[in-house]
Amino acid sequence: MVARYEEVARSLARRIEDATYPVGSRLPPEVDLATTYAVSRATIRSALDSLERLGMVSRRRRVGTRVESARPTTGYVRTVTTMNELVQYSTETRRRVLGRQDVTVDAALAAVLGCAPGSAWVLVTMLRIDDAGLGASRPLCHTDVYLAPDVASVVGDRVSRPDGLIAEVVEQCTGRLTVRVDQRVRACALPCHLAGPLRADAGSPALRVVRRYVERSGAVALVTVSTHPADRFEFTVSMERSDA
Repeated sequence: MVARYEEVARSLARRIEDATYPVGSRLPPEVDLATTYAVSRATIRSALDSLERLGMVSRRRRVGTRVESARPTTGYVRTVTTMNELVQYSTETRRRVLGRQDVTVDAALAAVLGCAPGSAWVLVTMLRIDDAGLGASRPLCHTDVYLAPDVASVVGDRVSRPDGLIAEVVEQCTGRLTVRVDQRVRACALPCHLAGPLRADAGSPALRVVRRYVERSGAVALVTVSTHPADRFEFTVSMERSDA
């Protein structure tokens, strides 16, 4: 289920995009928006926080909320800290499968997958799209999905479904449960072959996110490698003192 504040944020974004609230104008006060959407002022503030992170509005005390852009100027923002939130992210976006092929793993890819060079895996390439979101015209990322052959043979064409998490498809088809996701994030230059599909400039800043889906036995039968243009993805880490 999409959080209520996200529904409000998307509604406001659409009204900004269609010039109900044109650039340079001010949104109604929080109390009026709360009445319009039948929500609390806290929910309205959370919705405005989302729009502000996307660069669509700015807020100042005693001045109000000013519309700055009819389109998002920064990328998709979604907090993902648990497996459940990763599943939620997958329900708010959809995937568009581009292709599928068998691959023989070389040394470089073996280091990513955590397997032996020469191993056979199945590669599914796809784009992740935010159709219902705040500015859905550009793909959020390109993802290479690597499946162990025994898993791929059971999953079959189900990976072509546009919604849901691949790990969920694997679990439903094979009964193999993911208990942990190991994630690595690093900066990179956008590869030339991804510039077209992602509608971004080759060589521009990007983030590469590798996720290894670990089963209870420690086995890994699913690895994803996602490339996000820098302006469409935000990675946030919160740290707390252990002695606090």
